[in-house]
Amino acid sequence: MLSLRAFWAWALLGSSSVFAQGLLTGEACGCPVVPSRDTVFVSDNNGAGVGTQHWTCDHLYVLTEQVFVNPGDTLTIDPGTVVLGAAGEGRSEVEVAVNFGVGSVRDVSYDSYPGALVVARSGFLDAQGNADCPIQFSFLGDPLDGSVGVDVTGQWGGLALCGAAQTNTLHLDLSFFGAPFFTTGVGTGEDRIEGIVDLSGQDREVYGSNADPTGSSGILTYLSIRHGSTNLGWTQFGNGNETDLLQLGACGSGTVVEHIELVSSADDGLHILGGLVEVRHIVSAFHAEDAFESDQGWQGSAQYLLGIQDTLLAQATNPPGPSYVYDAEGDDVQDNNMDPSSEPYCLPAMSNLTLITNGADQAASYHSLPGGDWLNSVVHGVSDAGIEIQHYLTCDGFNAMLPNQYAFLTLRNWRVWGDESQGGEILRGRYMGNYGAQSALEGWLTDSTNVIESALVDGAFALENGMIVDGLDPRAQTGGTVNDYYLPSDERLEPATFHGALEPGETPWFASWSYLAQQGLIETENVVEDEGCTYALACNYDAAATADDGSCEFTSCAGCIYEWACNYDASAVLDDGTCERETCGGCTFVLACNYDPAATQDDGSCTYEECQGCTFPGSNNYDPAALIDDGSCEIEVTETCYGDLNGDGVVSTLDLLDFLSVYGSACED
Repeated sequence: MLSLRAFWAWALLGSSSVFAQGLLTGEACGCPVVPSRDTVFVSDNNGAGVGTQHWTCDHLYVLTEQVFVNPGDTLTIDPGTVVLGAAGEGRSEVEVAVNFGVGSVRDVSYDSYPGALVVARSGFLDAQGNADCPIQFSFLGDPLDGSVGVDVTGQWGGLALCGAAQTNTLHLDLSFFGAPFFTTGVGTGEDRIEGIVDLSGQDREVYGSNADPTGSSGILTYLSIRHGSTNLGWTQFGNGNETDLLQLGACGSGTVVEHIELVSSADDGLHILGGLVEVRHIVSAFHAEDAFESDQGWQGSAQYLLGIQDTLLAQATNPPGPSYVYDAEGDDVQDNNMDPSSEPYCLPAMSNLTLITNGADQAASYHSLPGGDWLNSVVHGVSDAGIEIQHYLTCDGFNAMLPNQYAFLTLRNWRVWGDESQGGEILRGRYMGNYGAQSALEGWLTDSTNVIESALVDGAFALENGMIVDGLDPRAQTGGTVNDYYLPSDERLEPATFHGALEPGETPWFASWSYLAQQGLIETENVVEDEGCTYALACNYDAAATADDGSCEFTSCAGCIYEWACNYDASAVLDDGTCERETCGGCTFVLACNYDPAATQDDGSCTYEECQGCTFPGSNNYDPAALIDDGSCEIEVTETCYGDLNGDGVVSTLDLLDFLSVYGSACED
C-alpha cells in the first residue's frame, strides 16, 4: 500500500505545470505530456510479481515496493515511459561491533522497502527506448523538468537483473566445504543481488549457477536511471549491502545493455557481478561511490563508457571509504566467498573508457584479481595518478599484472592527464601495497604506451548547489590517434581508432536524450570545422584542421631518417625501416692501404700491412708502390769530406777564401 506521505509527494508531482525543458519525454512517440498521464501503482502482488505485462507511455508507473519480474514472465516497457520508485517506510538500523573486519556489522531494514524493479532468473525485461523517446526511471516526487540537482541520491531502489550465467562465488551461505565447484563445476556458485530482500522467500534475488551463460535477462536501450540506491548496511568484511542504479548479476551474453544514463546514485552507477554480459555506450555520473564497478568473475565486454566523478559528492558511507570512477575487482576474496584456485577469473574485454574526476587521487582502482585487456582509454583530472594497483593480498591487482604470476591484467595505450589546479607530477599508476614496487609498475605502464598527455577538448566542469554551472567537452581532441597495433582484437569490440568514449568531432551519443545534457553537462562548439589530417605524425598533418577527415597517410614522407645509413633521406620524416649500411660501406681512413674515397660509412675493413715499405726515393730500398713508410729505408753514406776545396784534409778559412776568389765567375763549358 502506498503511504500517505508518498501519496502527497505524488500529488505534488501531478500538480507540476513546468515540464520537459529539453528532456525528451515521449512526445515524438505520441506519448502525452507527463502531468496528464494516468498513474498506475505497482506492487509485488504478495510474491506473484508483475506478471507478463506491457507498460505504455500513457501511464506513470509507481513502484510501491521491491517489485519482481518472476521466472517465465516478461515485462515490456514502451519508449517514452516513466517509472518512478517510492521511498521506503519504517527504516530501522542495528549496528553490532565485531573483533575483525571493519569493526562492526550494520543491518538496515524497512517496514516497506523502497521501490525497486528486480528481474529474477528466467524473467525478461524488454525496455527499448530510443534516441527520440528514452525510458526514464526516477523517484516519486521528481518533476522530471531538470530541477532536481545531481546531489539528490538514494530516493528509491534502482533496477536489477538476475541472470543464470557464471560467478566465482561459493554457496549462498558462504561455506567453502561442499561448494558447487566440487560438485557441479567451476562457475556454478550463486549470490544474492545487493540491497534486495525477497520477502516472499522465493529467492528471486539470487543470481548465478552457470545454467544459462548465453541467455538473456533483457534488452535495455536508451534508459535514463537517476537518484536511487537503497542502503541496507554492511558486513564485517566491509562489503556494503546496497542497491545501485543498475545491477547486472550473472547476466548471460544474450543480455543487451546499450545507451544507458546513470545519474546520482547513493552507491554505484553500474555494478556488474559475474556473467558474460556486454555493455556499451554508458554514461555514469555524480555518484556517492563508483561510476562503474565489476567483479565476481565477469568475462563480458565493455566499450564507450563515460564516467564522471565530483569529489565533493563522491563520499561513500556504506561503509565509509574511497570512491573511484571505475572500481575493477575480480572476486569477493575479502568476504571469503570464493576459491581463488577454482574460479572463473574476471577477464573482460575493455576499450574506450573516459574517466573524468575533479581532483581525486586516482580515477580507477584494480584489486582482488581483476583481469582483462584494457585499451585506448582516457583519464582526466586526477591529483596523483591515473590508476591505483593494489598489492596487499597474494591475489591482488599487482599480482594480476605480474608476468610470473597471473599475468592476465594489462592496461595499454591510455592517456592520463591531471587536475592542472593541483600542480605537481602526475603518474601513470600508483602502487598501493607492501613491497615497494612503484618503479616496476610505472615501467610496465610506460612500456605499454600509457602516456601523460592531455587528450580531451575540455575535461573541467563545475557544480553549484547540485546544478551544473560549467559544462565540459569530453570528446578526444583529435581522431585517428590509435594505430593498428592497439585496435581491439576481441570480436566483441569495435575497431575504434580514437581514445576514450566519444568520437572526436562527432556529437556525443547521449547529447540528444539524456538528463545530463539537459542539465548543461555538454558544452561543445558546433561550428563548421576545418577538416583535414589531425594526427601530428602523419605526412599530411594539417595543424589548422579541427576535424579529422580520415585522409592521414604515412608513406609519402617515409624513408630512412638516420644519418648513419647509406640511404639516408634528409627529406624523410617517418622512418620506413629501410636504413642500410652496406652499399656505401668501405674504408674511410685516408692512410689505410684500402682507403675508398667513395665510401661514406666505415665498415671496419681498413688494413695497413700490405702497402707498407720504404717511401724515401734516395734510399737503396725505395719502394714506389709503398703508401705507408715502415721505417725500413737504407741510405748509403760515402767517405768524402764535403767542403775541403783545397784538398788539404781540413775544411778551414782557406777553403772559404778559395771559394770567394772564384765566386761569381762564369764557368766554362
